[in-house]
Amino acid sequence: GLFVRLVEVGAALEARTYQAPVDVVFEVADAFCPWNEGRWRLTGDAKGAVCVRTSEPADVELSVRELGAAYLGGTSLLSLAAAGRVRELRDGALTEASVAFGSPVAPWLPHGF
Repeated sequence: GLFVRLVEVGAALEARTYQAPVDVVFEVADAFCPWNEGRWRLTGDAKGAVCVRTSEPADVELSVRELGAAYLGGTSLLSLAAAGRVRELRDGALTEASVAFGSPVAPWLPHGF
């Protein structure tokens, strides 16, 4: 297994590209790294992304754990929502984000720790 822990949500979400255009506001919970908590607006596509704090209404509510699970594209936000781990607050936002975070290549770790 491969796990990702986002320590800086904004920087991490800006550091990758997205397979489809995305413009969503995440309400992020993170008790361990409280600087991650709050609303983050992610806009991006295959060329790059911007992720900044915002006071706009949230579209999707989740914790940093779910963002970490979806970050590499192997776990979909839709499947996490089906498990009760992610909540959609704006119709269509969850599908938009889930498709954008997806990847045609599954994450793979060739080395054990």
